[in-house]
Amino acid sequence: MADDITTILDHIDNITVKGNPFADPSNEYYALLCLRSGLGYLYDFVSKYDQMALKQLDPNKRYFSFGNSPLLTGIPYQLITCAFHWYSISACQYIRTIGAIAYFQDNSRLIPPKYVESIIPEVLAFRDKVAAHFAWSSKHSQDNEAERLASIIPQVAFVDDSFQVGALTVSKKTRGTSSSSKTIKPWSITKIHQCLRQRYWPEELKAD
Repeated sequence: MADDITTILDHIDNITVKGNPFADPSNEYYALLCLRSGLGYLYDFVSKYDQMALKQLDPNKRYFSFGNSPLLTGIPYQLITCAFHWYSISACQYIRTIGAIAYFQDNSRLIPPKYVESIIPEVLAFRDKVAAHFAWSSKHSQDNEAERLASIIPQVAFVDDSFQVGALTVSKKTRGTSSSSKTIKPWSITKIHQCLRQRYWPEELKAD
């Protein structure tokens, strides 16, 4: 019977809803489907260039390539940069929406912002300091001088086997006060997306 159907939204934290809201989605469930499609598209896009870069590099060496490296050709760094911006915003939206559904059902669960932070803290930091708005442009009191500088410089680096952002930590000394951008930690779309698939869409892993 339809009343016995349960849909799992988070397979690790066991967040479930009754029925199948994705069968005829509206409101938050339609939003989740849109965000999931967009995240998958961005994952496929960046993963293609991860693989292209690996084919151009010596597999017996480790690499840290920041910026437009002569070792890598045909890489659309500007589009990859945008992909990280779009991915971070969409991933935080997706996870926060799941967190809100869970919290509205049971307010003993983490509030939605804390739920996001518990799952993708590095993506959230990038979203807050860079993607949603450059810390450089807002002069918010929660941002330090190094974070403001780090938010506006080129972000994309190729590290070992994938493109990442946040791989370069900026330090700055202003009027005797030192600061660091260490809160903006490195992360890879391809690696984060694999973790999200395990948590939210494990059926995709079975299909691979």
